[in-house]
Amino acid sequence: MSFITVHFDDSGTHLESPIAIAACYAAKVERWKKFERNWNKAKKKFGFETFHMAEFAANKGEFEGWGDSKKRKVVKRLCRIINNSVEFGFAVAVPKRVYDEVIKGPFRKHFVGDFHYTFAVRACADHLGRWRSASRSDSSMKYIFDQMGSNHGKGEIMKVMDNAIATSKIEAKKTGVAVLTGYAFESKVATLPLQASDIFAWTVFRQTQKAFFKKDPGWMADLAWQHISSFSKGPFRAAFFTQKEELQAWAERYLDALMKAMSRFEEANPKFKA
Repeated sequence: MSFITVHFDDSGTHLESPIAIAACYAAKVERWKKFERNWNKAKKKFGFETFHMAEFAANKGEFEGWGDSKKRKVVKRLCRIINNSVEFGFAVAVPKRVYDEVIKGPFRKHFVGDFHYTFAVRACADHLGRWRSASRSDSSMKYIFDQMGSNHGKGEIMKVMDNAIATSKIEAKKTGVAVLTGYAFESKVATLPLQASDIFAWTVFRQTQKAFFKKDPGWMADLAWQHISSFSKGPFRAAFFTQKEELQAWAERYLDALMKAMSRFEEANPKFKA
């Protein structure tokens, strides 16, 4: 049995941002090893240690003084490495105001998540589940998140993941899809695939400026988006919840799926029936 790891990163989770983003890339471990070999070659060639897209775009930290010509080459090279390695990419963007208007009360607190990023992670996980079901994957899977503080909803993410692991064990008996084995919070410095997700999350965030506010995202965001969205090695999706109606429709689908999952759980565990 092979093993898939999914690497998540966020953007816009700071209080001042009107939009929250979750972005993830998934691949089998052996493909991530190939990614790391090529990523390390790029690090050596261009002269950087840890790639952080916000610092890179702003010419800060170790990217201070880099010219546009070199930066174009780096973006193209790193996006090519990503596209040649990953099997699935998905990102979700949600305006916080829209989320606050639609997702309220007990449904928000107990079933979806009080933090906007938690919702975005759930939506990404939903598409990951569809991808695995469609491919009838026999690969077990683990989620890797970038390190985050409690003020960004780490505890909430942990609860979501614990529930997802328990549910996957029940679902696996009927669907044959391998279980979700666990999750972890790791550093971008040591976990190179998180640097790929960082590029993805930053790029989607910049593109939301165009989609939501009609602002120019800048040449670097457009160049990265051009290459990321041309990903042809596997499924690629990016969902922007721009309207309340779209989020309401998602909530209805999620609640329906939740009720069905609870029903299956009760069937498998009669002693838990009300």
